[in-house]
Amino acid sequence: MSFGEFRDSNLRAMFEAVSLKNLQLQQAIRNGDDHLVRMLDREIDPMIATLISYRATDLDDVYLQMRLLTKLLREDADDGACVLRHASMLSLLIERYFGPKRSDQSPAPGAFDKRQPREGDDEQLNEAILNNLPERVAVVTRDYRYLFANTAMASMLGMGQIELIGRSVFDLGLAAGGHDWLQDALDSAFAGRSGSFVARMSAATVSGDMPARFSPLRAADGSISGAILTLGECEPVYGGVAA
Repeated sequence: MSFGEFRDSNLRAMFEAVSLKNLQLQQAIRNGDDHLVRMLDREIDPMIATLISYRATDLDDVYLQMRLLTKLLREDADDGACVLRHASMLSLLIERYFGPKRSDQSPAPGAFDKRQPREGDDEQLNEAILNNLPERVAVVTRDYRYLFANTAMASMLGMGQIELIGRSVFDLGLAAGGHDWLQDALDSAFAGRSGSFVARMSAATVSGDMPARFSPLRAADGSISGAILTLGECEPVYGGVAA
């Protein structure tokens, strides 16, 4: 795939192209082929930059961008410079989609003009999360994976925010019997409903029943692309019974 073809392709095709190119780069490094390493380095850097500069308008694309960078962080873990570069790009994505909206913010260089969202289209995701930040907040994809968790949620689960991206919500912090309650809540959110439920948690810093809320997260076109979970304060457990 030439760079021109890459630039004009869709996000999933770009993801696959970058993944393949990085696989070739890792193989060249293992083989000690310095010439090929330099050549592939020159090819992959602008591809990554172009993919990251794409301003996603739905959660699936945001997840795909973050998934690529976490994948690159794992594959390039032995290269300090690469790790710093990928971590910087991941921070940029988190700030873009989940950080405070700045009035002077401008599109990233090289972003796709034909896919630039209308002004305000990318604010819905920011505002939906920012309005709940004092509590434990997570954004969950339709396949039940963490797309974003704020500091309080990540701390409760005993993991870093970046580490949680892509992890199943059913694998972390649930007490016995908590799976069905959580799935019912998420399925309701995916169906367009909002409501409350009791989250039964056994996590790194809490153990007990937590008041929780769920609501759908809508993309710019009105379709439901995920769910927002908000957890309150845990009711302490004494002798196996919530107070």
